[in-house]
Amino acid sequence: MKFVSLKIGIRKNRYLYFDPHMTFMLFLFMMLVMIAVALVKESVMKPYFFSDQITIFSFMKLTYSFGPGNSYGSTAYFYKLLGFEQSSVVFALISAMIIVSTFVFIFIKVRGGSMNIFDIGVFLFFCFSSMINLTWQSKDFIVFLIMMPLLITFFNRTAGLLIWTCFAIFYAYYFRTYWFLFLIEFYGMLLLSRYVHKGKWIFIMCLLSLLVLAFGFQYGLGIDVDSFRTEVNDHRLDDSGDGSNTLIRPWFPAGNPVFGWLNVSLTWLTFFVPFPLILMLSPYYVVISFFIILMFRRIWQTLNAALKDRSWPLIVVFSLIIISYTVIQSLFEPDYGSYLRHLSPFYPLMFYVYLSFGKFKKEE
Repeated sequence: MKFVSLKIGIRKNRYLYFDPHMTFMLFLFMMLVMIAVALVKESVMKPYFFSDQITIFSFMKLTYSFGPGNSYGSTAYFYKLLGFEQSSVVFALISAMIIVSTFVFIFIKVRGGSMNIFDIGVFLFFCFSSMINLTWQSKDFIVFLIMMPLLITFFNRTAGLLIWTCFAIFYAYYFRTYWFLFLIEFYGMLLLSRYVHKGKWIFIMCLLSLLVLAFGFQYGLGIDVDSFRTEVNDHRLDDSGDGSNTLIRPWFPAGNPVFGWLNVSLTWLTFFVPFPLILMLSPYYVVISFFIILMFRRIWQTLNAALKDRSWPLIVVFSLIIISYTVIQSLFEPDYGSYLRHLSPFYPLMFYVYLSFGKFKKEE
């Protein structure tokens, strides 16, 4: 087993160095702290972070099976089968241990490499977010379990992708129909990646796929491509204290597929550089934006390097899964808080890509 190492710059060309063993011990300490966060989260975080849990448990009384396209009903039935009480400490502990084990596995599979103080900061932010968003009985923890088969790709890429795809189709059918779009987007980008050698072409093709979706929604379904988001947010504009201060609002008027495309394209870009949050001039949102920018800047850099090198196909696969999911998120996410929460099951993959940049000799 070879873990990552940690280098903290003191002066130019001088570092405080932690070898892989010392970094592993530091990592375990941080993980114990994060497990503690998972156990006390509902006591220290605002109630709206966990409001879905109340709805899910209310559905349990009327739910006796998985229902096609029934997001809350299917989620309620899943947790009904598990048998945990609402806000269960045991469930929080078990889910936190699964998440920690997944992160340990990912950090080992990076096989060497190094982190600096900024990398530690990015990791702590996203790990903290995992403990807040994935250790209560929500749809996001189910998605985390759906993503687990992708760990098989480290041993057999084809088998891992095949099993994950079957799980994803099950989730799309019973929970979130838009996952069918996510799968189409991902496999389209994966096919395209065979013929391109720069990340900018993936970026352009993502924008073009949004254009196709904009016209498809307009002329196939008779609705704007971001109508699902705007419909949800119309009911939340008068609310406060529930995350509605970070609502994603349309940039251009509705009723035109080109304007719809611009709306979702700009929204997608703000997922990587969340300037609407930065412009709120809140230290809280500025810090969050800073870590989001660092994470996605590295992911795009790593994808670009992997497309040129071609020695690390798994990095390309994971990068495209993450990016393809954000493309589909740009159509449906009502606010930036939901964006981060729904992205949390992907954090282990994101960190594998993030830390894998060290495999490439020169930065782009």
